[in-house]
Amino acid sequence: MKPTQRLGLSALVVVAIALPAFAYEYPLSSTSIRAAYMLGSRNDRITAEFLARYKHSLPMPKAGPHVAVISVETPYAQIVDLGKTDMNKDIQGTEKEFAGREFPFIVTVGVDLTDNYPGPPPRNPNGPRVLMPNFERDFQIRLLQGKKEIPAESTQVWLLYSDAVPNLDQISGAVIELRYDTDKIDSYDDATVKVHTPDDQEVETTFDLGHLR
Repeated sequence: MKPTQRLGLSALVVVAIALPAFAYEYPLSSTSIRAAYMLGSRNDRITAEFLARYKHSLPMPKAGPHVAVISVETPYAQIVDLGKTDMNKDIQGTEKEFAGREFPFIVTVGVDLTDNYPGPPPRNPNGPRVLMPNFERDFQIRLLQGKKEIPAESTQVWLLYSDAVPNLDQISGAVIELRYDTDKIDSYDDATVKVHTPDDQEVETTFDLGHLR
């Protein structure tokens, strides 16, 4: 083999290693569960950088509610989160507990209240300071892959409270969580989350599942 040919083959090997391998995996193998749990247990810069890819922050609109964050959680990322927050670290126990377990594909949408949403306070001075919004009704959230919409299996809402005013729990927003059947997610396709707000704005962002685990 000529030197030039040998050099070309070496370069080809380097490129092949550098290219990201298809990483989205389901169901999770025991090896992947262990690796994800250990990554979360580090709870350092590397952990934070890994999880940052699963969360997209969105700009403040000129009016209406602020869809501030849209994130996805693959089964692998859920194990990373578990390792990050688990107080009693048990890698082997976690590997046995979750081997073969079914995981949902999770989408979360974080909404912040604004002066325009849910609206001005009622005229009655003795009434509540802020109207209680119905986040699940007001925000239509869709998960799409190509032209196909994936139906959600369940929806849950957690209210967020501000401690800006002492001795007063003030609602500041909410986190809307939707769970999907992971078997219905095409791991070879992008996942787009679209949010229709109560003031008819369309907010969307796309996650490249080929670069998520």
